[in-house]
Amino acid sequence: MEERRIRHRIMAPFDLQGTWRLLWIEAGPATVEDVLAELAGPGGERLAIRLAQDWPVRRRLPEALLAQGLATRLAPSGPIVTTIRIIDTLFPVARGGTAAIPGPFGAGKTVLQGLLARYSDVDVVVYVACGERAGEVVETIRDFQRMEDPRRGGALLDRTVIVCNTSSMPVAAREASIYTGVTIGEYYRQMGLDVLLIADSTSRWAQALRETSGRLEEIPGEEGYPAYLDSTIRAFYDRSGRIRAADGAVGSLTIIGAVSPAGGDFDEPVTRSTLAAVKTFLGLSAERAYRRAYPAIDPLISWSRSAGALAARAEDPADRARADQAAAIRALLRRGEEVAQTLRVTGEDGIALQDLVLLEKARFVDSVFLQQDAFDPVDVSAPPARQQALLALVMQVVERPLALASRDAVRRLFQELTRLGRNLNYAADGSPERARLASELLAALDAASSPAPASRSTETS
Repeated sequence: MEERRIRHRIMAPFDLQGTWRLLWIEAGPATVEDVLAELAGPGGERLAIRLAQDWPVRRRLPEALLAQGLATRLAPSGPIVTTIRIIDTLFPVARGGTAAIPGPFGAGKTVLQGLLARYSDVDVVVYVACGERAGEVVETIRDFQRMEDPRRGGALLDRTVIVCNTSSMPVAAREASIYTGVTIGEYYRQMGLDVLLIADSTSRWAQALRETSGRLEEIPGEEGYPAYLDSTIRAFYDRSGRIRAADGAVGSLTIIGAVSPAGGDFDEPVTRSTLAAVKTFLGLSAERAYRRAYPAIDPLISWSRSAGALAARAEDPADRARADQAAAIRALLRRGEEVAQTLRVTGEDGIALQDLVLLEKARFVDSVFLQQDAFDPVDVSAPPARQQALLALVMQVVERPLALASRDAVRRLFQELTRLGRNLNYAADGSPERARLASELLAALDAASSPAPASRSTETS
């Protein structure tokens, strides 16, 4: 049946055993409570089929189907496109994979999650507001009603399921909200849809586990959390993945959990258990947020275990080349941080001119490529083609040998390159302004290059 912009399949109960025969099926519009079809079992029993089903949310939905061979679990294949440059290029999240976004208060978790929900290339978004303030939940619903779905048009809320669990609700409801959200995600995945589950935040869910465990007088673990915290968090993230149904339809469930560690301590039990369970870690930095370097994902502490596997499975040689470029950027950022630490201790006279050039190149990459303006209508979303064009331009700056005689010349050059690069991000694809800025940037780079510069290529939009 058509449900707004998706086809809602009429499915038999997921734990049905044996061979059943379809007696009849109803056509036309219906509600979730209407009987749409009837099945006959091997013993002659009858079963009414509705759009809504009852299911214990702590139990994996495809468990019986996998056991009977009516569904097949597949390995994650390809990255989910978020249109956020630092994620898609440096720390990709596999489709059907898992990721965590830990960060202190004020580091931009809410805005980042909103961007992921709006621009990720998925069919359905399940947003679990676990223990949030009621006003924040209402604001999220209003924002999703007002925002346009960039993939299919209409309101963003049309492809979104929001599980509302405010801080005033009982502890048991807070604990169940995460399981409710992941079960809804599994339900839509079984229809052959790509689903993104955003859990905000799993820290409050863990606090509910701690409070429930205390009331049951269980033996506490570290910081009062239950001894089974690690296995519970791992079991939650293990419900992600790609599934092929009996009819050949392939769906995926990608889980991204926000973590709110007290004081930004990534060594506390919930964050530590989460990092052991997920494949991608997008660590938010209070220092980057203070500098207004958004998204405040720290490239020096973040990682993606999926990056290598995705690059190895990539069929397009260009995708493998971009993975090598991403590795080079990560290495440059690490070397740049080492130079910056030396600079803070010894001053500018304590580093060589080439080290200063390396530091400025790392700052250029951070400012032009990693940072992205969520409030600019152009820069808020960078589709793959736009990212690739900018990455090619950035790599020319990174790899080009420069002939600069003084520290002042280094600073002047990179101030100009950064200005042009940031303005380039605000220029629309195919516009004369974007072509002019790219040309000026390359001209400035050519003027400062060594006598034998690398071959020049212009940016394609």
